[in-house]
Amino acid sequence: MKNLNAYKLERGIYPLIFEYAGLVGIDLKLLLATIVNFIIFFLLLEHFFYGKVKDILAKRQDDVTAEIVGATEKNTAAAKLKQEYEGLLSDIRAKEREIIRNATVEGQSERQEIIDKAHSDAKLIIEKAMAEIEVEKRKAMNEVKSNIVDLSLYAAEKIIVETLAQKKHEAMVLDFIDKGGDAQ
Repeated sequence: MKNLNAYKLERGIYPLIFEYAGLVGIDLKLLLATIVNFIIFFLLLEHFFYGKVKDILAKRQDDVTAEIVGATEKNTAAAKLKQEYEGLLSDIRAKEREIIRNATVEGQSERQEIIDKAHSDAKLIIEKAMAEIEVEKRKAMNEVKSNIVDLSLYAAEKIIVETLAQKKHEAMVLDFIDKGGDAQ
């Protein structure tokens, strides 16, 4: 190795290549034996393994094709299911909106009915109260009339009593005068 390096330094690499070029050559016998061995090896491989490998590859191709077809069918089925579910979901949402709208309308209707009933109840209560007031007013008027009649009768009685008392007094005075004049 030492000599080789020294040789490389002295002469350079290229003369070394040409010097050993005679060692590298093509041996036709070896080449022909290698080609024959390769052909025999290839024929043996074809005879024993080609059919099996071909069957395996064909089976694999069929499996891949079946998987692709299955995946395509599954994708199509999934797309159909998605559309169905989206349709159902939109139907459910529409029904939900309808239920909410109906509940709102029904609630407003019930609210209006309650308000109307409250108004009619209030009107009935007011009418009943007015009727009771009228009855109480009549009672009070009758009582006042009765009291006025009683007072009028009492006053008339007093006036009559006084009038009678005064007439009696006048009669007594006149009687006294009449009698008193006789006594003189």
